[in-house]
Amino acid sequence: MCATGDIYGVQPPHSPGHGEGTKPIDEEGVRERIFAVVVLYKTVPADSLTLQTLFRATNDPAKTSLRFSILIHDNTPGGQDPGTLPEGIRYVAATNNPGLAAAYNGAAATAKEEGYEWLLTLDQDTDLPVNTFDLLLQHMGRYPATSGGGQVGAIVPHVIDHGRPISPFRFRGGFLPCLLPGNFSGIAQPYTSAINSAALVRISALEKIGGYDERFPLNNSDSSLFHRLGEAGIRIAVAGDLRVQHELAIMNRQERMTTDRYRQLLADERAFWDLHMHFLGRVERMLRLLGRVCKDLLERRNADFRSLSLKEIRFRLLSRKRNRVKRWKQNFQ
Repeated sequence: MCATGDIYGVQPPHSPGHGEGTKPIDEEGVRERIFAVVVLYKTVPADSLTLQTLFRATNDPAKTSLRFSILIHDNTPGGQDPGTLPEGIRYVAATNNPGLAAAYNGAAATAKEEGYEWLLTLDQDTDLPVNTFDLLLQHMGRYPATSGGGQVGAIVPHVIDHGRPISPFRFRGGFLPCLLPGNFSGIAQPYTSAINSAALVRISALEKIGGYDERFPLNNSDSSLFHRLGEAGIRIAVAGDLRVQHELAIMNRQERMTTDRYRQLLADERAFWDLHMHFLGRVERMLRLLGRVCKDLLERRNADFRSLSLKEIRFRLLSRKRNRVKRWKQNFQ
């Protein structure tokens, strides 16, 4: 990804301290309400880095005037014994493994019924700083539902994978993903995107766009969400002082992905770019695939991944976008 300058976002005029620009505390002593959903897959709750650091963060004394709830959505096929969970933690076993999008939609529906304003989306391997909610509370107070410049529908952190920034980013020219500067904080330009991990999404914004697109159950579920928020005129804010660590599977395919998972990722990526990106965007994806093939050859990596990449390149070159989209949509009829 390329780097971007300040033209890709709107910096806030100043950084308010605690209580400045925040919502008043209601009769229940609550200022903000966050419903967190953690999606697990073949990992017991006790072994999830996300849950370990989430519990630590929710015990932070700075987390005052915050109503908070945690739902564990376990996508482990066939189910598993979750072990002993802390009091008040909800647990749902989805043994058919519906993916992230369905889990987040279900959590959003529950959150709305119970009067929560924000949904915090997480998977199992995110490392949250202990002051996560202290920082989020400050940023939430800056962006009420009627904030100027269009409603802010999500607040996202800077996400790092083993020292490498991976989110948030914006599609320059509508096709080239470019990371926002590491010091960026504030409301970003339209069509800024981010990954799901530690994204704080406003429930009303989700409702406006019809929730997560379950045709993208796992891969590109976040890209689809943020693209549709942009189409609806809903803005994204970046919590510049919040940095979370997260392992993104595609960053290390050899160790973090199976060939079946990579095959599905390629299909989902193809569908997203065919639906939402113009010709140059699809060219950029092809060049990226070619780069993966060359890197795999030079480093003598798993030939199965290289074979899948080459097969995908041939398919995209020899088929028409219209036919690919039609074929993809038929899977959901």
